Amino acid sequence: MPAIRRTPAVTALALAGALSLGACSAMVPTDQDAAAGGAAATEESAHAVDEELAASVPADVRDAGVIRMAINPSYPPFEVTQADGTLVGLDPDLAHAIGGVLDLDIEFVPTSFDAIIPALQADDVDMAMASIGDTLEREAVVDFATYYWNGTLVLVQDGNPTEVTPELACGARIGVVRGSLQQNTFLPAHTERCEEAGEEPPTSSAYQDVAQAILALQSNRIDGVMADAPPVLDAESKNDGFEAAGPLLRNPNPGGVAFPKDSELAEPVSGAIDVLIEDGTYADVLDRWGLGDIAIEQSEINGAIE
Repeated sequence: MPAIRRTPAVTALALAGALSLGACSAMVPTDQDAAAGGAAATEESAHAVDEELAASVPADVRDAGVIRMAINPSYPPFEVTQADGTLVGLDPDLAHAIGGVLDLDIEFVPTSFDAIIPALQADDVDMAMASIGDTLEREAVVDFATYYWNGTLVLVQDGNPTEVTPELACGARIGVVRGSLQQNTFLPAHTERCEEAGEEPPTSSAYQDVAQAILALQSNRIDGVMADAPPVLDAESKNDGFEAAGPLLRNPNPGGVAFPKDSELAEPVSGAIDVLIEDGTYADVLDRWGLGDIAIEQSEINGAIE
């Protein structure tokens, strides 16, 4: 097992102000910005190689010359496939930059969110980036190198007719991404709160991705979509008749790159993230996608708090 490095440093995650509802336009790049992001990813793959970190990459990955990376390409602005088939977003850009530091190419493997951890366990992929929360439960089966800290909002119809919030959604029909923190942690916590208030708990519908949940919201099959703040704000800006309901609920754990348990690739990738933080590339990538406020100051191996 790689040595565990823990540091509590997190920047700007007074998230209540940082990812404020008023910041939605800044969270979502235009099509022109997205194209620029895709181009920049290629440039960042030419990042100067860190010879020491590159030498620490496990031999099988080094010999292959490529990292096979699971990604869920329907979660803007973290990752999304454009009409021309180009994969753009924070995770593709940052993955290419990591590959540049380690002198490796990146092979994206589109994977539904709930299939990512099984793919890692089966060694079908070397790592995964898909807005994956680093939790103690997940750390029992996979390892993480942290690279951001996030929060949760609920996407609702304009006016929020059912008056749901990320903290209380009594009696509401809430859509979540299958296998997500919102499905497994946040929404179940509503049951006790609603019962104490003498109201019915929310009912949950799980979807493969946020896009499917939004379709359910559009057709009034659910009352809200509970998800990480960036895709909620992205959807709010792109869909008339939707709004993001707060207050923003800070996620209890950081998000990370995930690896098969005891993978020797975790340490080099964590080190590469630190190189990108130190030289400013990390901040540039986050800012390009309107995500500067989820930044951390240093990557950790297995940084879950709960």
